[in-house]
Amino acid sequence: MKNYGRLFNESPAPMYIYDDRTYDFLAVNDAALHQYGYSRKEFLSMNATQIRPSHEIESFTKANLNVPDSYFDFGIWQHTRKNGDIFYVHIYAHRTKFNGRDARSVLAVDVEQKVRTEMALSEKSAEIIDILESITDGFYALNKNWEVTYFNKTAEKVLGCKREEVIGKNLWDFFPHSREGKFFSEYERAMTEKVSVHFEEEYAPLGVWGSMNVYPTKDGIAVYFVDITEQKKIQQKISNDERSLRAIINNTTDIIWSVDRQNNIISANDAFRKRIAWITGKTDGTVNESDFDKDLFLRWQQYFERAFKGEAYKIILEDEYEGKEIFEEISFNPIRDINDEIIGISCFSRDITTQHLYLRRIEKQNAKFKEIAWSQSHEVRAPLSNIMGLTALFNFEDTSDPGNAKIMRLISNASQQLDDIIKKISAKALQTGWDE
Repeated sequence: MKNYGRLFNESPAPMYIYDDRTYDFLAVNDAALHQYGYSRKEFLSMNATQIRPSHEIESFTKANLNVPDSYFDFGIWQHTRKNGDIFYVHIYAHRTKFNGRDARSVLAVDVEQKVRTEMALSEKSAEIIDILESITDGFYALNKNWEVTYFNKTAEKVLGCKREEVIGKNLWDFFPHSREGKFFSEYERAMTEKVSVHFEEEYAPLGVWGSMNVYPTKDGIAVYFVDITEQKKIQQKISNDERSLRAIINNTTDIIWSVDRQNNIISANDAFRKRIAWITGKTDGTVNESDFDKDLFLRWQQYFERAFKGEAYKIILEDEYEGKEIFEEISFNPIRDINDEIIGISCFSRDITTQHLYLRRIEKQNAKFKEIAWSQSHEVRAPLSNIMGLTALFNFEDTSDPGNAKIMRLISNASQQLDDIIKKISAKALQTGWDE
C-alpha cells in the first residue's frame, strides 16, 4: 500500500481523488498541484467543481452520475488554473475507495497545446473549405486510388452531380468517358511525376470545356478548373466567321488588305498576295521595305498617313500589271478601337480599267460629235444657203428663160459641195464606233 501511495504521489501525470457525493478533493499528487497552480493545502480545501469554468459544471455533474466501475475515458474538458487561465485536459477516471469513502480517482492530462493545435488546424481547414466553396473555379481532390476526396459547389454545378454521389468513388468509373482525351494521361503524369500540369480539354458527354490546372499533393492530386465552354463557343464562332470572311474576300479579284501603324499587314486576301508577289518577286512572305521602289513606297506611305489622320478617301491610280495598262480605284478607311483611336487602315482596290476605258471612249466620241455638229452648223450651211438663194432666183413662170440655165449650173455646183460635206460628216460619224 505504501508503494501504491508513492506511485500516486510521484506520478508525472496529474492525478487527484474526490468524494463521489460531495466532490471534495481527498488527495492530489505533485504533478496536479503544479498543473493547477495551488498548494496542497489550498487544493484539498476545494472541490472538483472549483477547477472548472462555470459552463462546464452542469456537464460534469451529469457525467459524474454515469461513471462506470472500470477505468473510463471521459474525453476532453476545460479546467481552470489558480490564475484563472482556462485550459484543456483529457480526463480518465474510475470508481475507488479512499479512507472508506466512495470516491473517483482521476487522471487529468494537460492537452492544451494539442487541442489548440487541432483547433487551429480545424479552423484553417474550415477556412480553406470556405475558400474552396466560394471560388468560381471548380475544384476536386483525388487520392492515389483515383477516389474523389473533395468536390466543391462549382464542380457540382459544372459537372452536373452532387458531391454525395461522387465522393469516395473512382473518378474514371464515375465519369467513364473522362479517360478519353487528355484527362487520364495528364492526371497520371501529375500523380506519378509530381509535377503541375495545365491543359484544355472537353468532356464530350456534357459538352463542357475546362481549363485544367492539376497539382500533386501528398495523398494524390488537386484539380482546379475553369468552365471555358462559352469562350470556346465564341472562339469557334470567331474561327468560323474568319473562315467565312476569308472565303468571301478570297472569292474576288479585288485586292483587300489592312495595315497597322508599323506597316505590318494585319490581314490580306489572295489577290493582294498575288499582286505583292508580282511587284517584289517574292512569294515566301518575307517582303520588307527594301523590296519596293523607293518612290513607290514613299507614295504609299503618304496615302496611309492621310488615313491615319482620320480621313477616309478614294484615289484612282494608273498602273501596269502583267503587261497591261490598268486603272484601279483604291479606298482607304481608318480602323478604330473601342476608344475611337485609329489603330490601322483597311484598304480596298477595285479594277476599274473597263469602266475607265469606256468613259475615255465616250469622251472621244463626244469630241467627234461636237466636230460633226460644228460641221453641220457651219460647213453644211454655206452650200445649203446658196441652193436656197438660187432656187429663189429661178424663173418658174418662164422655164425657157436663159438665166435659168446658169442658175441650174450654180445649184448643181452647190449640191455637189453639199454632197461632199455630207460624205465627210458620214465618215466622221463612222469613226465614233466601238472598234477602237
